[in-house]
Amino acid sequence: MPGRLPSIACLRAAEAVARHCSFGRAAVELNLTQTAISHQIRKLETLLGIELFTRKGGTVRLTPPGEQYLADIRPMIVGIAHATDRVAHGTGETLMIGCPGTFLLKCLVPRIDGFIEKHPDIDVRLRTLNPYDTGDRDGTGPFKGLDLAIRYGLGAFAGHDSDRISYERIFPVCGPALLAGKTAPLDPAELAHHRVIRATTPLLLRDDWPLWLETAGAPGLAFADEIACDLLYSCFELAANGIGVVMGRTPVVAEDLARGRLVAPWAHSLQSSSGYFVTVPHGHGRHEAVRLFRDWLLAEFAEPDAPALPIA
Repeated sequence: MPGRLPSIACLRAAEAVARHCSFGRAAVELNLTQTAISHQIRKLETLLGIELFTRKGGTVRLTPPGEQYLADIRPMIVGIAHATDRVAHGTGETLMIGCPGTFLLKCLVPRIDGFIEKHPDIDVRLRTLNPYDTGDRDGTGPFKGLDLAIRYGLGAFAGHDSDRISYERIFPVCGPALLAGKTAPLDPAELAHHRVIRATTPLLLRDDWPLWLETAGAPGLAFADEIACDLLYSCFELAANGIGVVMGRTPVVAEDLARGRLVAPWAHSLQSSSGYFVTVPHGHGRHEAVRLFRDWLLAEFAEPDAPALPIA
């Protein structure tokens, strides 16, 4: 165990000052004097050997080392507070779920209330997985306290059991304004007149446009323009706002299609060999909260066997 550990009082003071950018407001929140807050910050800075905050003209700002330190400790402070509340109030199990941002926002958020209502004794925590972090993406790194995770890929995740949540189909989608009075289905050659939005996220194993164009009968077609974006969610939002055409993927575009924010004017689609999977570290599937969530999630997305479409 490291010998140099700061007190919780110092950490809480630093977190509050960083959040409020004010020693005075932090003091009010923690029911302390401003002098006491300053004393806690000085103790922490002495322990760390760095300056956490700069104070100039009544403005309080984090230094670059301070920003990094607060980013590291804030989840721990929140976790300690939650754990204390849970024990003090005698609540049930905690379930920490990791999830890619697009699936979280487009698929899990609209449904998660059903699980919470069904199992009010389970304390659900959600953490967004970073697609640019290899460990987050494929589970090869530390599981970071997660009880289970939703991951995108081919289904093989080292050290984890995985169950496919749903099959994935890919097809171009865009905002309804881009149709401009045209009647679907559109000829694939129509894409030559449109800007295409390419997702550069490392979650995707390859660019699906060439195969889609080839199997749709328009091999080698050149688009009018292209724009790249690093996250799937942002790509879909760009498309919904009329910026261009993006390769849609079920199930993450299903709700936007149902609400009319996105349309799929090209009829051709491919069945992807990739998809979203619920993954659990080997041996953890016996835990009751994990089992209940996994069973609920798979039931939510249950569907007949995927249709016989060309495989991407």
